[in-house]
Amino acid sequence: MKKTVEKLREIISGKKIYVWGAMIVGQGVCRALERYGLKVTGFLDSSPSFQGKTALGYPIYLAGEILKLEAPESRVVLISSGHYDLEIEETCIEAGLIKDQHYIMSRELNDLDPSVDISGICNLKCISCPRGNMEVQPTPGQMSVEDYQRVLDKLLREIPFLGNIQFYAWGEPLLNKNLPEIIERTREAKVLTAISSNLNIAGDYVRIIQSGLDWFKVSASGFGKTYEITHTGGRWDRFFKNLCSLSELKAQYQSEMQIVLNYHLYKHNLGEDYENMKALCEELDLIFRPNAAYLYPMDTVRDYMDGKAISSEAEKAVSMLMMGLDEGLAKALRRKDKPCPEERCFPINWDRKVRFCGVYFKPYIADDFLETPLDEILKKRAESHFCKECKKRGLHQFTGVYLEEKIIHQDQ
Repeated sequence: MKKTVEKLREIISGKKIYVWGAMIVGQGVCRALERYGLKVTGFLDSSPSFQGKTALGYPIYLAGEILKLEAPESRVVLISSGHYDLEIEETCIEAGLIKDQHYIMSRELNDLDPSVDISGICNLKCISCPRGNMEVQPTPGQMSVEDYQRVLDKLLREIPFLGNIQFYAWGEPLLNKNLPEIIERTREAKVLTAISSNLNIAGDYVRIIQSGLDWFKVSASGFGKTYEITHTGGRWDRFFKNLCSLSELKAQYQSEMQIVLNYHLYKHNLGEDYENMKALCEELDLIFRPNAAYLYPMDTVRDYMDGKAISSEAEKAVSMLMMGLDEGLAKALRRKDKPCPEERCFPINWDRKVRFCGVYFKPYIADDFLETPLDEILKKRAESHFCKECKKRGLHQFTGVYLEEKIIHQDQ
């Protein structure tokens, strides 16, 4: 059952507020709290990558330490994780915390994190991504500032506790020349701004950082020449130069911006490559987040599960995975009774069409977000055969099987 902001104020009155989850969902919750005049004490996170770091200017604490050191009555924990909120809730319950007294599930304030794919094209053709492993591609294009403003206004009306908007899905957001103004308008609305980029274009990085971007995810899948194998069409020298420049620009213009390097682990980029990238992230003050690579989109994974032929590019990607596709699907099936974490994502295309799900390349569920009430779209999705069949087969848990942070030690 959804909570109102008034109910939230009642629960947290006179208490410290900790947001458990320092990634996009948690930072979005923090930004929504700020919009309503509620000050956060800090973030909690169990990831080693975040220790000693800050998010939005707030310190990140090791979750277990705060739970042990502070009396439950003195604080409220807002559980804010896209994939692991139920596991975190179990930890809170084991620690003796009481729901709606000592902790709150942020999904009961808002369970949607919209993505607006402002760019309908990508400059790379990575073999683990539909841009590189699917022949039929959607109509290319870029979202205008005017269209984006209308989308933003509607989201704010329909999602009062809106926390963040991610300006990416299957496109490269830096290719949209309107990105800086889109960021500025979103920041003015006090909503968290987030992008993910392959850093292989000569974008206006100064203007983008100066616009007030909050969260910048960078994807990489190797170091040196191994990077170019799975970031297909990318060039390491260009990537390296832009990554170093990004670190410098953060220090110069936007010190509170968080830069996360998502290192996709394949069979070919472990060992020395892994250690080199980890060291580079430490040198550049970036957050290093390694996790097992997986095949995207779910359209292709579903075809594989059905015994249908998949493209040669997808086949190549599968052969390089640390965790094979059959193992990943088997693990996902064992978790099929868990709630779908992908329901948080509400994917809007550059042309305002809405896709069923963030991890599928198609189909669409609404032709125009601006002309269709949000509740109507969500109801249609919840009642659809498409979603029911996906959950029945455990496909809704597939990405979560791979996303767990995987720290590699030198003796592994």
